[in-house]
Amino acid sequence: MKKLLVLFLFLFFQLSLVAQGIHLWDNFCTSALVPNSDIEVNVDIDSIAIDSCATLLFYSTNDQQSWSFEDMAPLYLPGYMNTLAQTATLPGSGSIRYGLQSNIQATIAGYFLNVYLSMTPKNTLDQFPPSDNYMIELCQEATGDQIGSSFLDLTEFWGSYSDDKFYFTLNNNDTQWPQYSTIPLLPPWYAYIVGLINPETTDSVGYALVYANIPSLIQTGLYKGDITDSSYAQIGNIQAQVYNGKLYMSCNIDDLTSDPQFGPWPNSFGCLALDALTATININPLFTINDSTPAVLFYPTHEERTIGTNTPPQLSDLTFYSQYDSITFSVTYTDPDNNLPVVRKLVVDEDYDSEYQLIPIDHSYETGSLFSLTLHSSQISSHAQAIFDDGQYEVQSNVVYITSANDEIPERSSFISVYPNPFSKSTILKYNKATRLLPDMPQQTEIKIYNIKGQLIRKLPFTSSPHLSIEVTWDGKDETGEEVKSGIYFCTLTSENRFIDSQKILLLR
Repeated sequence: MKKLLVLFLFLFFQLSLVAQGIHLWDNFCTSALVPNSDIEVNVDIDSIAIDSCATLLFYSTNDQQSWSFEDMAPLYLPGYMNTLAQTATLPGSGSIRYGLQSNIQATIAGYFLNVYLSMTPKNTLDQFPPSDNYMIELCQEATGDQIGSSFLDLTEFWGSYSDDKFYFTLNNNDTQWPQYSTIPLLPPWYAYIVGLINPETTDSVGYALVYANIPSLIQTGLYKGDITDSSYAQIGNIQAQVYNGKLYMSCNIDDLTSDPQFGPWPNSFGCLALDALTATININPLFTINDSTPAVLFYPTHEERTIGTNTPPQLSDLTFYSQYDSITFSVTYTDPDNNLPVVRKLVVDEDYDSEYQLIPIDHSYETGSLFSLTLHSSQISSHAQAIFDDGQYEVQSNVVYITSANDEIPERSSFISVYPNPFSKSTILKYNKATRLLPDMPQQTEIKIYNIKGQLIRKLPFTSSPHLSIEVTWDGKDETGEEVKSGIYFCTLTSENRFIDSQKILLLR
């Protein structure tokens, strides 16, 4: 039995690498929740090619009595090149609960893995066994790929959570879940296991909900195993029941978090790494893993918002600067509800007969997202204004007046200088205060490095200085300390979320 648990834990530490190596979802948000309307839902796909990820939006507008599932599709728009979108229809009142499921194929630490990621509904009533509307299918498992009898062939793996418990359901290619073949005292015995690992544990341990009855070895319960010495111990009880041909299991979250080796929970990843398997314990061979599910990253959470509740967004002043034959406009959109702007346009000239889509630097709408656009001087002759709409409220910026088409657009020196550019190891980003009529630099001033997709790579904050020039060095690394690839990057200077300048950098390794 120890060897079985050791092999089981080896499989699970691969899952821990998966959890640490994948950061998939960012900026999960919607437009304003207007009653009896369609809303737009966005999520950014990070650290992986957008066309290699299949993602579902699931949502409920009837207090989890039923769920709708919709495929999310790429927007492929400037500033939204790695954004997936879908719409959901709202009723006239109540709330909406919504979450994400994704399936990706990834190579982590040399392993090629098919990985499922899933948020889940919440078992608000702490039902056991929970009804299907309080759970979600985490992954499917192929039929007929098991070793041994059909009851050892896993076909579905479901999950849910409450404030106090984790819930899991297994389905097999049968209606029975026997724990032994003939009588309890004689082999073969059968074990059904849901294992989990906290990717932030600092020790070589894994945990498992086990449904089994193996005399003198293991009984149904919650176990911890240590890969370093092949030891295992029961650390708690579980609820387990076979109902309508499915195996239901549940454990107390406190039994996990009270174990000093479990690690912090909630962790910074927001998830646990899961797998489910069936096993046979016999005389020869001693043990057999009969079937297992794909890797699952289990996010026990989902979003819930009240329909009809909304705070109007705000716009900063629209600013612009001219350089050579182009004009760059910038404005910051801030929404306390983190609602995305479904309208984000710049309208220009006397009758506002021309409009252009402003492009975001990031999608942090709650804290303020900077939008900008560069136009050729021939595209504007009089004035411009930014107009945004969160799906309910339209907000307009100030009007800025531009020199006429017959006037020469004055050239100005860049407020950021970059040297060397191109660079291979490091470059110095220099801000000269003498070129800008600004007071002392506030604490919220920083230079941000973006890649060509508009993804934030690195923040380089700096503080006020009495000197006219301020220098910051970028070593060509991201926030995690990893070297970024050769290519084009943009350094953007902002002060209190107000755009000041942006420069293009070329990294050549």
